[in-house]
Amino acid sequence: MGQMNGEIYMSDFFDWNDYEKTGFYFLEKAFNNQDDPYQLHFVYNGFIKLFFKHRNLVPDAEDKLITICKLDIELFPKFREAWFARNPDYKHLPRIPSFQRLIQVYEDRNQLDEAIRICELAIHYGLDDGTKGGFEARMKRLRKKQSQAIRYME
Repeated sequence: MGQMNGEIYMSDFFDWNDYEKTGFYFLEKAFNNQDDPYQLHFVYNGFIKLFFKHRNLVPDAEDKLITICKLDIELFPKFREAWFARNPDYKHLPRIPSFQRLIQVYEDRNQLDEAIRICELAIHYGLDDGTKGGFEARMKRLRKKQSQAIRYME
């Protein structure tokens, strides 16, 4: 069983393909950690992984994904503070998948204004999405796509 900074890897306890069982696991973890932004963020990451994996298989998974991403983004300032308090030697945050996943869903739904707004927020927080150009390049691509859609509609 693996550990990082005292956390037990959640995947040691369940099967990502079992949507219901895994969902209940994270629901219990969220309830037990609702006052701990550090742990709650990692629980949200579990939900994000689960809902993203099942978004095309389970009717409400994508809507739940959007909700959890928004909750994690709202939690982010408190998580950031808790992260550096628990990891004072770290200079950087871990990746925060809620931003990237929410942008992807909004883009897939052609909700480009919302996707751009989340990119702007990620840039404001100084986050990196792990891609070559980061959120800046992602936002530029979304704005180009948006302007092409507007031109097409004229």
